[in-house]
Amino acid sequence: MRRMPVVFGLVFACAWSAPAQIRSPLLGYHGQTAYIPQSPSVSGGAVGAYANPASWATSGEGEFAYWWDDESIEKGKLDNWGLSFGKGLGFAMQRSLLEDGEGTFGLYDFQLGVAGGDRRAHFGAAWRFAGENAGRAGREKAFVAGTVLRPNPRLSFGLSGVFSSESERSLGIADFGIRPLAKPWITLFGEYSMTDADRLEDGFWGAGFELRPWRGLHLGMKFREAEDGDPTYSLNLGLTIDGSGFHVLPAYDQDDELGTTTYLVRTNPPYRGLPLANAARKLFGKKSYARIDLEDKTIAYQKALWFDKERVAWIDLARTLDRIREEDALRGVAVNLAGTRMSPSIAWEFREKLDEIRRSGKEVVVHIDRGGNIEYSVASVADRLSMDPQGQLLLPGLALQRTYMRGLLDKLGIGVDEWRFFTHKSAFEALSRKDMSDADREQLGRLVDVVYETLRDGVCRGRNLTPAAYDLLVNEDAMFTAARAFEKGLVDTVARWDALGDWLKENRDGARLAAGSGLPEERIFPDEPWGRPPTIALVYALGECAMDTGIRGRATSKHMRGLAKKGDVAAVVLRADSPGGDALPSDLVAEATRKIKENEKPVVVSQGDVAGSGGYWISMDGTKILTTPFTITGSIGVIGGWLWDEGVGEKTGFSADGVQRGDHSDLFTGIRFPMLGRLPTRNLTDEERETIRTLFMELYEGFVSKVAAGRGMTEAEVRPIGEGRIWMGEDAIERKLVDRIGGLTDAIAEAKALAGIDPEAEIILAEYPERPRFRMPKMGGGPLELLLSPFAKASASGSEEDYDFLYLRSLAERKGAPLLLTPPETIPEGWRTAHE
Repeated sequence: MRRMPVVFGLVFACAWSAPAQIRSPLLGYHGQTAYIPQSPSVSGGAVGAYANPASWATSGEGEFAYWWDDESIEKGKLDNWGLSFGKGLGFAMQRSLLEDGEGTFGLYDFQLGVAGGDRRAHFGAAWRFAGENAGRAGREKAFVAGTVLRPNPRLSFGLSGVFSSESERSLGIADFGIRPLAKPWITLFGEYSMTDADRLEDGFWGAGFELRPWRGLHLGMKFREAEDGDPTYSLNLGLTIDGSGFHVLPAYDQDDELGTTTYLVRTNPPYRGLPLANAARKLFGKKSYARIDLEDKTIAYQKALWFDKERVAWIDLARTLDRIREEDALRGVAVNLAGTRMSPSIAWEFREKLDEIRRSGKEVVVHIDRGGNIEYSVASVADRLSMDPQGQLLLPGLALQRTYMRGLLDKLGIGVDEWRFFTHKSAFEALSRKDMSDADREQLGRLVDVVYETLRDGVCRGRNLTPAAYDLLVNEDAMFTAARAFEKGLVDTVARWDALGDWLKENRDGARLAAGSGLPEERIFPDEPWGRPPTIALVYALGECAMDTGIRGRATSKHMRGLAKKGDVAAVVLRADSPGGDALPSDLVAEATRKIKENEKPVVVSQGDVAGSGGYWISMDGTKILTTPFTITGSIGVIGGWLWDEGVGEKTGFSADGVQRGDHSDLFTGIRFPMLGRLPTRNLTDEERETIRTLFMELYEGFVSKVAAGRGMTEAEVRPIGEGRIWMGEDAIERKLVDRIGGLTDAIAEAKALAGIDPEAEIILAEYPERPRFRMPKMGGGPLELLLSPFAKASASGSEEDYDFLYLRSLAERKGAPLLLTPPETIPEGWRTAHE
């Protein structure tokens, strides 16, 4: 009696419910699949698809397989052969030479199917039919269904059934694979097939192993039960080079006599081969420079999936730059920055990526036409920097000024009361003062120093200048034509971008500028390893801290709470780029971060241009916080104030009257100005102001307590660095507000390390919000936006608010409410650029 493992038999028995009939009407599995080196779910791809259509879905990019054997009646002809190809849609066919009482004849069996899956679970269904000799062979049409499950890197399991549409005949196949080391170095597999005519114990078994001692080399053996019950065996001798593999599968009988040899060719298989093409490119010289053409493009956090030629997603560009650095066949990279728009933090990250390429031994070539401090900070890293003949360069240094409106409000008759309970929380000064406070001058002065010195240090390293020489250029020139920039050593040549190709040929040993990145196609290999790769969620919390706009506290926190429960999410990266706003959405996101950590998943925060006040609130609970030298962070404090009618009604002829119940209910009544909203009729009483102070101090104490808990500090350590003061770069690291300098890809690498994922292991990066299919043009705003349009700068998206306008709107709409806002003047130019 033939045996099989009990558990495997129980699973198969549960899946099998067909009545007993005969075998011949259906193309058999046991004697007709010598081309499958292992079992269907283990071999995967197009090779296993005829036996199990779900296998098509395991091919990764879609595979083509062709096989034949040497068992031919007529010399020089192929009597038995087959092919299979596809992924979501698949087609397979086999040609067999058969014999009956009238002689031999050829029969074609076809299979057309669909398949899908997520690398962990795959499903497929197909229709099987034969050609013109189907009646002579007694072949019946049949429906085929199957599944391949790969729950983890160690296990693959397949189950399929073939069901005749013309009778009750059927065929079942079950197989499994085990990788003890969770790597493809060694694979053990087994299979069992039976027809409706068999009892469970009367099916046919198969088992074997495959070794891959080196990438692209396949060595294996497969044992199968013969009709008489004794085992036969076959060898698997395979070699895969780049995207093509060739296998020789000789079969031997019980007496070790060689029988039929089957040959298998796989193109685009689901595993890696020997990288000979890449080695050849490296061996015979690096002739190409990757081309990164960013002319007139915006580097943003996300771009639309369709029809979005104006934007480049930073994470996509960053990963391309990493691949360029690692690609041995490339000699360097050429970047066109003419008219490129980017935020300061992304500019710093971009420069770091180019510097990494340069340090790897590759040449970095950059072209600009016009630019200022930020653009030149990126371009200056180049080994060779060209500038358009009509280009201009502005290096005027750095200045920060605030616009104060107290004089205007006094003239209008609008009273102002600033609730200033914290020394450096200065955002309300724009309304309450006519000049800069000493505390604000101190922190803004430090901000200017840090940004200026960071810019200067980068330029000096890239252009071999001393700090004194840079200062001299800033103070004596500031504005440079292309010719002047060349004369001062700020660029290497004056030329147009389209002249670069000829220059490379003449000056770099015939090197050429690639049509694109010059990188080989990035492929997915579902066989290495089995199962769905771990997911790292990338959550963008961008813009003001609001419930349904900006960071979208309601929706973002809900999504993050869901990430805490998802088993395939190994870690979360939170990109925080927010100047603050409302405490409620800030705390919702912070609480969701803690929920994720409670489920033993790391949350790495990557700060963008600004992560201050409410923006720091959403950062503080991260397992690690990475910042950039240009990031404004901290600002731990609360602001608020009161505007009221101190004569504006009398001057304009407006008045208000009404009834009330409640001693304080009139606080929120007053003249409702068309398009501007309501202005209270009076200021707060001393008693009411003391109530506000108590409310603000409670919120601040809670803020301090949460920072201390999130950062592993005492409240006594937090208070001296609080009081609303902003911090940057190394200053923030020194005060333990953040952990280290790093960009978005550094945060992803940190998340992988904290989750215990190998640095080179494949991951799925799941972005939230998901990228839109396409971007619809946004229409204009309401009357308030139109009236205050001088404070709103037009953006590429058409209607995104400038932060100055957002700040004024927040004060107008949240009368007397405590706000977690960073001063508008500290927000860098171009902050909205990455959000568009």
